[in-house]
Amino acid sequence: MSRWMKIILPIFVIALVLMLIVLFTPVGETREEIALTGDVEHGTKLLQVAGCYACHTDTQRNDAELFAGGVKFETPFGDFYSPNITASKQYGLGDWTLPQFEAAVRQGRSPQGKPYYPAFPFSSYRGLTDQDVADLFVALQQTAPVETKSHSHKLNFPYNIRSGLKPWRWLFATTRRMSIDQSTLKGRGRYLVDVVAHCGECHNPRNSLGAFIPPYLGGNDQIPGGDWAPAIHGEALSQHEWTQDDLYYFLADGLKPDGDYAGGSMVEVIDYSTSQMSDEDREAIAAYLFSLRR
Repeated sequence: MSRWMKIILPIFVIALVLMLIVLFTPVGETREEIALTGDVEHGTKLLQVAGCYACHTDTQRNDAELFAGGVKFETPFGDFYSPNITASKQYGLGDWTLPQFEAAVRQGRSPQGKPYYPAFPFSSYRGLTDQDVADLFVALQQTAPVETKSHSHKLNFPYNIRSGLKPWRWLFATTRRMSIDQSTLKGRGRYLVDVVAHCGECHNPRNSLGAFIPPYLGGNDQIPGGDWAPAIHGEALSQHEWTQDDLYYFLADGLKPDGDYAGGSMVEVIDYSTSQMSDEDREAIAAYLFSLRR
């Protein structure tokens, strides 16, 4: 055996063993069951501000059925389609339990134990409080069931091989719980930005495999449909002569400081998410973002 083979072979064996461990390790973590009663009214509000309505309702169609899915997201990896999340027992979440819903939302794991693609923002939602998870679940259980099967994703090779998600998650993602203190204005803003509204899913830059890279909220040119999301940390906003008040009002109606209005995918974010928030929550988001510096 050559000298190089003696060096390479052990490395290859170790890499193979690690890969097998990753591939055959169950996805997600086991947690205690959430023993809470959900609040339908609050959950219905969360369905708006957390982007569930915008992503799972085809707002481009006049006859769109609420939360029936089918919204197409064009990405460098192929086309993703949002699933039916109505109370349909056959095609939606009607037969799900709260623990199964928690595992899906915060751990990115289906009831069958399969990993979800990170087009679903479970890595952000892992910070949802138990109460918010319970509220979302009970609100979805109250939706009108739509008996329509979810579209299958149309992904390019090798991204269509779902087993490849396990090493991807091992390398780039975590489902470890993220707990955020919401007792302060900035803390509440962080919870809304990083978790509920999952702003980083669009505004964080990504590498060629779709994983987040620094700088935090530093802008992203890989938005579905070829859109672009600018940097939104406080330093970048200040450089473009935005004030905290400008951002507060922008989140309410989409009006920029220069008199122009939001465009692209941000229109839906304004219409269906941030404009539905309370004044206090928009103030909290603005305070948190302006506190961030690179």
